[in-house]
Amino acid sequence: MAKGVKILERKFCDIEKQLSAFIAFVDTFVEDDKEVLSFKLSQFDRLNAKYESVKEEIFTSLSDLEFNNFDGKITICNEHIEKLEFNGDIETWFIFKEQFKEIIENCGLNDKQKLQYLQSCLIGIAKHVQTVDDTYDSLFLALEQRFENKRLIINKHINALLMLKYEKFRGDSNVELRNFVDTCTKHLRALKLLNIEHNTFSELLLIQLVMQVLDTETKRLFEMTLESTDIPKWDDFLAFLNKRCLFLENLPSAGTKGKQNFKDSPRHKSFILHTDANVDKKCKLCSLNHDLYNCDKFKNMPVRERYNIVKSLNLCLKCLKPNHKVS
Repeated sequence: MAKGVKILERKFCDIEKQLSAFIAFVDTFVEDDKEVLSFKLSQFDRLNAKYESVKEEIFTSLSDLEFNNFDGKITICNEHIEKLEFNGDIETWFIFKEQFKEIIENCGLNDKQKLQYLQSCLIGIAKHVQTVDDTYDSLFLALEQRFENKRLIINKHINALLMLKYEKFRGDSNVELRNFVDTCTKHLRALKLLNIEHNTFSELLLIQLVMQVLDTETKRLFEMTLESTDIPKWDDFLAFLNKRCLFLENLPSAGTKGKQNFKDSPRHKSFILHTDANVDKKCKLCSLNHDLYNCDKFKNMPVRERYNIVKSLNLCLKCLKPNHKVS
Protein backbone atom coordinates (compact mmCIF):
# COMPACT_ATOMS: atom_id res chain seq x y z
CA MET A 1 0.00 0.00 0.00
CA ALA A 2 2.74 2.49 1.00
CA LYS A 3 4.83 1.67 -2.09
CA GLY A 4 1.85 2.27 -4.40
CA VAL A 5 1.19 5.66 -2.83
CA LYS A 6 4.84 6.67 -3.33
CA ILE A 7 4.64 5.84 -7.04
CA LEU A 8 1.46 7.90 -7.40
CA GLU A 9 3.09 10.80 -5.57
CA ARG A 10 6.01 10.77 -8.05
CA LYS A 11 3.57 10.81 -10.97
CA PHE A 12 1.71 13.67 -9.33
CA CYS A 13 4.94 15.70 -8.97
CA ASP A 14 5.88 15.10 -12.63
CA ILE A 15 2.47 16.34 -13.78
CA GLU A 16 2.75 19.42 -11.56
CA LYS A 17 6.12 20.25 -13.12
CA GLN A 18 4.63 20.00 -16.62
CA LEU A 19 1.70 22.20 -15.59
CA SER A 20 4.13 24.75 -14.14
CA ALA A 21 6.01 24.77 -17.46
CA PHE A 22 2.72 25.42 -19.30
CA ILE A 23 1.92 28.36 -16.99
CA ALA A 24 5.39 29.80 -17.66
CA PHE A 25 4.74 29.45 -21.41
CA VAL A 26 1.43 31.34 -21.11
CA ASP A 27 3.14 34.13 -19.16
CA THR A 28 5.66 34.65 -22.00
CA PHE A 29 3.23 33.98 -24.88
CA VAL A 30 3.35 36.20 -27.99
CA GLU A 31 0.76 36.25 -30.76
CA ASP A 32 3.17 34.87 -33.38
CA ASP A 33 3.20 31.51 -31.56
CA LYS A 34 -0.47 30.58 -32.21
CA GLU A 35 0.36 27.12 -33.59
CA VAL A 36 2.54 26.39 -30.59
CA LEU A 37 -0.26 27.63 -28.31
CA SER A 38 -2.78 25.27 -29.93
CA PHE A 39 -0.42 22.34 -29.35
CA LYS A 40 0.23 23.39 -25.76
CA LEU A 41 -3.50 23.67 -25.05
CA SER A 42 -4.12 20.12 -26.26
CA GLN A 43 -1.29 18.97 -23.97
CA PHE A 44 -2.80 20.91 -21.09
CA ASP A 45 -6.18 19.17 -21.45
CA ARG A 46 -4.50 15.76 -21.28
CA LEU A 47 -2.30 16.82 -18.35
CA ASN A 48 -5.23 18.24 -16.44
CA ALA A 49 -7.25 15.01 -16.88
CA LYS A 50 -4.23 12.97 -15.78
CA TYR A 51 -3.68 15.33 -12.84
CA GLU A 52 -7.23 14.81 -11.55
CA SER A 53 -7.03 11.04 -12.09
CA VAL A 54 -3.78 10.61 -10.15
CA LYS A 55 -5.01 12.91 -7.37
CA GLU A 56 -8.14 10.76 -6.97
CA GLU A 57 -6.04 7.58 -6.88
CA ILE A 58 -3.87 9.05 -4.11
CA PHE A 59 -6.86 10.05 -2.00
CA THR A 60 -8.47 6.62 -2.47
CA SER A 61 -5.26 4.81 -1.51
CA LEU A 62 -4.75 6.94 1.59
CA SER A 63 -8.32 6.38 2.78
CA ASP A 64 -8.13 2.58 2.45
CA LEU A 65 -7.40 0.48 5.52
CA GLU A 66 -3.74 -0.09 6.35
CA PHE A 67 -2.64 -2.80 8.78
CA ASN A 68 0.41 -2.61 11.02
CA ASN A 69 1.88 -6.08 11.48
CA PHE A 70 4.15 -4.96 14.29
CA ASP A 71 1.79 -3.63 16.95
CA GLY A 72 -1.51 -5.33 16.03
CA LYS A 73 -3.16 -1.98 15.37
CA ILE A 74 -5.19 -0.78 12.44
CA THR A 75 -5.24 2.69 10.87
CA ILE A 76 -8.65 4.09 9.95
CA CYS A 77 -9.17 7.70 8.93
CA ASN A 78 -5.61 8.44 10.13
CA GLU A 79 -6.47 7.21 13.64
CA HIS A 80 -4.70 4.26 15.28
CA ILE A 81 -7.06 1.92 17.16
CA GLU A 82 -6.84 -1.60 18.55
CA LYS A 83 -8.23 -4.13 16.11
CA LEU A 84 -11.36 -5.85 17.46
CA GLU A 85 -11.80 -9.62 17.27
CA PHE A 86 -14.87 -11.83 17.20
CA ASN A 87 -14.34 -15.60 17.23
CA GLY A 88 -17.96 -16.74 17.00
CA ASP A 89 -18.58 -16.98 20.76
CA ILE A 90 -22.30 -16.21 21.00
CA GLU A 91 -21.91 -14.73 24.51
CA THR A 92 -19.57 -11.99 23.26
CA TRP A 93 -21.51 -11.06 20.09
CA PHE A 94 -23.44 -8.11 21.52
CA ILE A 95 -20.34 -6.63 23.17
CA PHE A 96 -18.42 -6.93 19.88
CA LYS A 97 -21.35 -5.46 17.93
CA GLU A 98 -21.60 -2.45 20.26
CA GLN A 99 -17.87 -1.69 20.06
CA PHE A 100 -17.71 -2.25 16.29
CA LYS A 101 -20.70 0.04 15.59
CA GLU A 102 -19.18 2.77 17.75
CA ILE A 103 -15.93 2.69 15.76
CA ILE A 104 -17.72 2.66 12.40
CA GLU A 105 -19.95 5.61 13.33
CA ASN A 106 -16.98 7.73 14.44
CA CYS A 107 -14.79 7.12 11.37
CA GLY A 108 -17.05 7.88 8.39
CA LEU A 109 -15.87 4.89 6.31
CA ASN A 110 -17.37 3.98 2.96
CA ASP A 111 -18.94 0.54 2.43
CA LYS A 112 -15.76 -0.97 0.98
CA GLN A 113 -13.71 0.15 3.98
CA LYS A 114 -16.36 -1.08 6.42
CA LEU A 115 -16.27 -4.50 4.74
CA GLN A 116 -12.47 -4.65 4.92
CA TYR A 117 -12.46 -3.69 8.58
CA LEU A 118 -15.23 -6.14 9.51
CA GLN A 119 -13.47 -8.99 7.69
CA SER A 120 -10.23 -8.18 9.54
CA CYS A 121 -12.04 -8.56 12.89
CA LEU A 122 -13.42 -12.05 12.24
CA ILE A 123 -11.52 -15.13 13.43
CA GLY A 124 -12.40 -18.75 14.14
CA ILE A 125 -15.83 -19.93 13.01
CA ALA A 126 -16.98 -16.32 12.51
CA LYS A 127 -14.50 -15.97 9.65
CA HIS A 128 -16.30 -18.68 7.66
CA VAL A 129 -19.79 -17.15 7.72
CA GLN A 130 -21.19 -17.16 4.17
CA THR A 131 -22.90 -14.12 2.60
CA VAL A 132 -25.30 -13.55 -0.28
CA ASP A 133 -22.93 -11.05 -1.91
CA ASP A 134 -19.58 -9.47 -1.12
CA THR A 135 -20.81 -6.32 0.65
CA TYR A 136 -20.60 -4.91 4.16
CA ASP A 137 -24.38 -4.96 4.71
CA SER A 138 -24.62 -8.56 3.53
CA LEU A 139 -21.82 -9.77 5.82
CA PHE A 140 -23.09 -7.92 8.88
CA LEU A 141 -26.62 -9.24 8.31
CA ALA A 142 -25.26 -12.79 8.01
CA LEU A 143 -23.40 -12.39 11.32
CA GLU A 144 -26.55 -11.10 13.04
CA GLN A 145 -28.61 -14.01 11.73
CA ARG A 146 -25.94 -16.51 12.82
CA PHE A 147 -25.00 -15.20 16.28
CA GLU A 148 -27.77 -12.82 17.45
CA ASN A 149 -29.96 -15.37 19.25
CA LYS A 150 -31.07 -13.08 22.07
CA ARG A 151 -32.98 -15.68 24.09
CA LEU A 152 -30.13 -18.17 23.95
CA ILE A 153 -27.56 -15.52 24.92
CA ILE A 154 -29.67 -14.36 27.88
CA ASN A 155 -30.08 -17.95 29.08
CA LYS A 156 -26.33 -18.52 28.85
CA HIS A 157 -25.52 -15.49 30.99
CA ILE A 158 -28.20 -16.33 33.57
CA ASN A 159 -27.00 -19.94 33.79
CA ALA A 160 -23.43 -18.69 34.23
CA LEU A 161 -24.58 -16.55 37.16
CA LEU A 162 -26.48 -19.47 38.70
CA MET A 163 -23.39 -21.66 38.43
CA LEU A 164 -21.45 -19.21 40.60
CA LYS A 165 -22.81 -20.96 43.71
CA TYR A 166 -20.56 -23.92 42.88
CA GLU A 167 -17.43 -21.77 42.82
CA LYS A 168 -14.82 -22.69 45.39
CA PHE A 169 -12.11 -20.25 46.43
CA ARG A 170 -10.19 -19.15 49.50
CA GLY A 171 -11.76 -16.17 51.21
CA ASP A 172 -8.38 -14.59 51.89
CA SER A 173 -7.23 -14.81 48.26
CA ASN A 174 -7.52 -11.41 46.59
CA VAL A 175 -6.86 -12.97 43.16
CA GLU A 176 -9.65 -15.54 43.45
CA LEU A 177 -12.10 -13.03 44.92
CA ARG A 178 -11.25 -10.49 42.20
CA ASN A 179 -11.81 -13.07 39.46
CA PHE A 180 -15.13 -14.00 41.04
CA VAL A 181 -16.28 -10.35 41.16
CA ASP A 182 -15.12 -9.72 37.58
CA THR A 183 -17.09 -12.76 36.37
CA CYS A 184 -20.27 -11.48 38.02
CA THR A 185 -19.77 -8.02 36.55
CA LYS A 186 -19.10 -9.38 33.06
CA HIS A 187 -22.35 -11.34 32.88
CA LEU A 188 -24.43 -8.52 34.38
CA ARG A 189 -22.98 -6.03 31.89
CA ALA A 190 -23.79 -8.37 29.01
CA LEU A 191 -27.39 -8.70 30.24
CA LYS A 192 -27.66 -4.92 30.50
CA LEU A 193 -26.59 -4.61 26.85
CA LEU A 194 -29.52 -6.89 26.06
CA ASN A 195 -31.83 -4.48 27.92
CA ILE A 196 -32.26 -6.89 30.84
CA GLU A 197 -32.23 -4.59 33.86
CA HIS A 198 -32.12 -5.97 37.41
CA ASN A 199 -34.73 -4.90 39.96
CA THR A 200 -34.87 -5.18 43.76
CA PHE A 201 -36.01 -8.80 43.66
CA SER A 202 -33.32 -9.96 41.24
CA GLU A 203 -30.68 -8.02 43.19
CA LEU A 204 -31.64 -9.80 46.42
CA LEU A 205 -31.50 -13.18 44.68
CA LEU A 206 -28.09 -12.38 43.26
CA ILE A 207 -26.74 -11.19 46.60
CA GLN A 208 -27.96 -14.37 48.32
CA LEU A 209 -26.43 -16.45 45.54
CA VAL A 210 -23.04 -14.81 45.98
CA MET A 211 -23.25 -14.90 49.79
CA GLN A 212 -23.49 -18.71 49.65
CA VAL A 213 -20.02 -18.81 48.11
CA LEU A 214 -18.27 -16.23 50.27
CA ASP A 215 -16.24 -17.22 53.32
CA THR A 216 -17.59 -16.59 56.82
CA GLU A 217 -15.31 -13.64 57.49
CA THR A 218 -16.36 -11.76 54.33
CA LYS A 219 -20.04 -12.43 55.03
CA ARG A 220 -19.66 -11.20 58.60
CA LEU A 221 -17.94 -8.02 57.46
CA PHE A 222 -20.70 -7.32 54.95
CA GLU A 223 -23.38 -7.82 57.61
CA MET A 224 -21.58 -5.25 59.75
CA THR A 225 -21.98 -2.66 56.97
CA LEU A 226 -25.78 -2.94 56.94
CA GLU A 227 -27.92 -0.50 58.85
CA SER A 228 -30.62 -2.23 60.90
CA THR A 229 -33.06 -4.08 58.61
CA ASP A 230 -32.29 -2.16 55.42
CA ILE A 231 -32.54 -4.18 52.21
CA PRO A 232 -29.08 -4.39 50.64
CA LYS A 233 -28.56 -3.15 47.09
CA TRP A 234 -26.40 -4.88 44.50
CA ASP A 235 -24.31 -1.76 43.80
CA ASP A 236 -23.53 -1.42 47.51
CA PHE A 237 -22.70 -5.12 47.75
CA LEU A 238 -20.44 -4.89 44.69
CA ALA A 239 -18.71 -1.82 46.15
CA PHE A 240 -18.10 -3.79 49.37
CA LEU A 241 -16.59 -6.73 47.44
CA ASN A 242 -14.30 -4.41 45.48
CA LYS A 243 -13.22 -2.77 48.73
CA ARG A 244 -12.59 -6.21 50.22
CA CYS A 245 -10.45 -7.12 47.19
CA LEU A 246 -8.45 -3.92 47.62
CA PHE A 247 -7.95 -4.65 51.32
CA LEU A 248 -6.67 -8.17 50.59
CA GLU A 249 -4.39 -6.86 47.84
CA ASN A 250 -2.79 -4.41 50.26
CA LEU A 251 -2.15 -7.00 52.97
CA PRO A 252 1.56 -7.90 53.26
CA SER A 253 2.34 -11.55 52.64
CA ALA A 254 3.26 -13.39 55.82
CA GLY A 255 6.71 -14.97 55.82
CA THR A 256 6.98 -18.74 55.59
CA LYS A 257 9.39 -18.87 58.49
CA GLY A 258 7.04 -17.00 60.79
CA LYS A 259 4.17 -19.32 59.92
CA GLN A 260 6.30 -22.39 60.56
CA ASN A 261 7.47 -21.13 63.97
CA PHE A 262 3.90 -20.44 64.99
CA LYS A 263 2.73 -23.91 64.03
CA ASP A 264 5.64 -25.66 65.73
CA SER A 265 5.44 -23.72 68.99
CA PRO A 266 3.95 -25.84 71.84
CA ARG A 267 3.06 -22.64 73.70
CA HIS A 268 0.85 -21.45 70.85
CA LYS A 269 -0.70 -24.89 70.41
CA SER A 270 -1.68 -25.17 74.06
CA PHE A 271 -3.17 -21.67 73.98
CA ILE A 272 -5.32 -22.45 70.97
CA LEU A 273 -6.55 -25.72 72.45
CA HIS A 274 -7.33 -24.06 75.75
CA THR A 275 -9.25 -21.24 74.07
CA ASP A 276 -11.32 -23.52 71.85
CA ALA A 277 -12.17 -25.78 74.74
CA ASN A 278 -13.50 -22.97 76.88
CA VAL A 279 -15.46 -20.92 74.36
CA ASP A 280 -19.09 -20.58 75.40
CA LYS A 281 -21.22 -21.54 72.40
CA LYS A 282 -24.25 -19.64 73.72
CA CYS A 283 -24.97 -16.19 72.31
CA LYS A 284 -23.87 -13.47 74.73
CA LEU A 285 -26.87 -11.34 73.79
CA CYS A 286 -29.90 -13.64 73.62
CA SER A 287 -28.45 -16.84 75.24
CA LEU A 288 -29.54 -19.03 72.32
CA ASN A 289 -27.24 -21.65 70.84
CA HIS A 290 -25.46 -19.67 68.12
CA ASP A 291 -22.58 -17.27 67.68
CA LEU A 292 -23.18 -13.57 68.17
CA TYR A 293 -22.56 -12.73 64.50
CA ASN A 294 -25.43 -15.11 63.59
CA CYS A 295 -27.81 -13.52 66.08
CA ASP A 296 -30.79 -11.85 64.37
CA LYS A 297 -31.31 -9.53 67.30
CA PHE A 298 -27.69 -8.36 67.05
CA LYS A 299 -27.80 -7.98 63.24
CA ASN A 300 -30.92 -5.82 63.43
CA MET A 301 -29.28 -3.31 65.74
CA PRO A 302 -27.76 -0.06 64.40
CA VAL A 303 -24.00 -0.19 63.86
CA ARG A 304 -23.22 2.07 66.83
CA GLU A 305 -25.34 -0.07 69.17
CA ARG A 306 -23.66 -3.23 67.90
CA TYR A 307 -20.28 -1.68 68.62
CA ASN A 308 -21.31 -0.76 72.17
CA ILE A 309 -22.62 -4.29 72.81
CA VAL A 310 -19.33 -5.84 71.67
CA LYS A 311 -17.32 -3.47 73.87
CA SER A 312 -19.54 -4.01 76.93
CA LEU A 313 -19.25 -7.81 76.60
CA ASN A 314 -15.45 -7.58 76.20
CA LEU A 315 -15.56 -9.40 72.87
CA CYS A 316 -13.11 -9.29 70.00
CA LEU A 317 -14.12 -6.59 67.50
CA LYS A 318 -12.97 -8.79 64.64
CA CYS A 319 -14.45 -12.24 65.34
CA LEU A 320 -17.00 -11.28 68.06
CA LYS A 321 -15.69 -13.98 70.42
CA PRO A 322 -14.37 -13.75 74.03
CA ASN A 323 -10.94 -14.43 75.58
CA HIS A 324 -9.02 -12.09 73.31
CA LYS A 325 -9.36 -8.62 71.83
CA VAL A 326 -8.38 -6.74 68.72
CA SER A 327 -7.79 -3.05 69.30
